[in-house]
This record gives sequence, structure tokens and C-alpha cells, in this order.
Amino acid sequence: MSDAPSRRGAVRRSTRELAQAISSVERGGSNADSLIEEALAQLASSDAHVTRVIGVTGPPGAGKSTLVGALAELARAEGRRVAILAVDPTSALTGGALLGDRVRVEERPNDDGRFMRSIATRGSGRSLSHAAAAASLLIEAAGFDLLFIETVGAGQADLGIVRLADLVLLVEGPEGGDEVQAMKAGLLEAADLVVVNKGDRPGADRAVERLRSGLALGADAPEVLLTSATDGSGVTELLRALDAAALRPGRGGRVRRVAAHLAAAVEARAAERLHAAESDGRLEDMARGIAGGSRSLNGAVDELLR
Repeated sequence: MSDAPSRRGAVRRSTRELAQAISSVERGGSNADSLIEEALAQLASSDAHVTRVIGVTGPPGAGKSTLVGALAELARAEGRRVAILAVDPTSALTGGALLGDRVRVEERPNDDGRFMRSIATRGSGRSLSHAAAAASLLIEAAGFDLLFIETVGAGQADLGIVRLADLVLLVEGPEGGDEVQAMKAGLLEAADLVVVNKGDRPGADRAVERLRSGLALGADAPEVLLTSATDGSGVTELLRALDAAALRPGRGGRVRRVAAHLAAAVEARAAERLHAAESDGRLEDMARGIAGGSRSLNGAVDELLR
């Protein structure tokens, strides 16, 4: 008996079927393509549900997972259906996510309005893999109100989240220096909101002031807030600020997510063709021709992409 989920799993409200659909997308193949196409068809209907997608990034140790969990709990208590997609580092041996859902946030298997999933980066060079882009569309088709996408906090790679999310939340810790690294990586420029988490620790207020002072020099500076996910202070205010920011004109939307999926799909297709060329020796033959002057680099690239 096949373990492939029914195609309806991509668009039904069952979290179990949604999990199976995302697993199929991670494995790839024709069934995965069918699931994505059906989700896109569902989303193209005039009465399709619109999911608010919030990307959460920042340096390791800032408490992103705890804060996302607190935001999800609050939104769920308000009656919203909430999903969390944690983009994890990839194991070089298995290709799977190293951290996993249970390490990041508490699971609630009996709550069909709360969904959590870890997605491996699969060595794509970005924190947002093809599977993560596709998973966001499946989650939206399943009717969730709010989707948090948490990245690995690996600096420049996290800028890929801008392609997918409606809003980008940058989470900083109270320790000095993290905000400098964020500036260097370009994360502050991409952020719609900035929050200093672990506000109960010494130095948190000073970190807020440093960020506000630095951002005040630029145009359209994001708001800087203070939270403590462990005791809940500031979490309500942060969720309200995210809701307000999402209502501003030009805030992402489904077209942005479809475009992100399209870009990721093109990158994945190109990577597959390159891998095939490496496996059958064509890449090495092309390299010899280029090195010997018998063929051009651009011609070889065009041939690989055809």
C-alpha cells in the first residue's frame, strides 16, 4: 500500500494530512508536483483564504523559537489557526532537519488549529529551501490564518526569507554586538519590525536604545520593541504591531509567495540538471572543452540549462 497522502491532504484542514502532504513535497516527484498544483488551484479561487506569513530571523541565541511559541499561543487563544515552519540546518549525512519541531516548540497533536513542522535547508545555500517555499503554499491552502517561518539565524542566508514572507521580524538578544552583525548582514534593512527579546536580562533596555539610535538615521526605520518570551511581557504588544504592519499598503501577499516558490523551483530544477551532468560525466567533458578552448563557457551553461 502506498504511503503517499491523498491529494486532498494539501487543501483539507486536517493537520495530519497537511503533514503528509509536506512530507511528499520534501521527497519530490510527480505526487509532490500534483499537491502543489492543486494547492495553487485552490488558492486561485475567488473565495480562497489569505494567510499572513511572518518571517522570523536573527542571531542564534536570541530566543526566536521561544518568542515564536509565545506569539503562536497568544494568536491561538484569540481563535486564529496558527502554523509554524522552522527552517533547520540540514544533516550532511541524512539530509534531514537537525533540530526538529519538538526541540523548538511544544507540540499540540490534538489541536487542529495549531501546526508545526521543521524543514531542512538541504544545502541550498539559503535558509529557505524549495520545500519550505512549497510548504508555505500548502499551509495557506489548508486555511491557516497565521504562518510563522523561523530561519536558522545564519546571517546572510536569512535574507532569502524576504522573498517569501509578508513581514520580516528581526529578533535580537540583549547582549551587545548582535545588532552590529545584523547591520553587516543586511538583516536590519530587510526587517519590518525589530524586537529585543529576553527583556528581563541586564542590558536589554540599552540594546533597544542602540538599535533605535542607529535606525533613526535611515528612512522608513522599523519600530523597535522589547519583549521577554519567558514571562510574556511585551508579547501582546508585538503581535498587535505585527497585525498593524501587515495592514500597510504593499505588504507582500500571495503573489510574493508564488513568486518565491517559482524562483525556488527554477533553482531546484537547475540544481537537478547540474547534478545529472556531474553524474554522467558531461560536466567534466564540458570543462575540458572550455579549458582547451574548443567551446565557450556561455554555450556550456546554455546546454546545461536546456
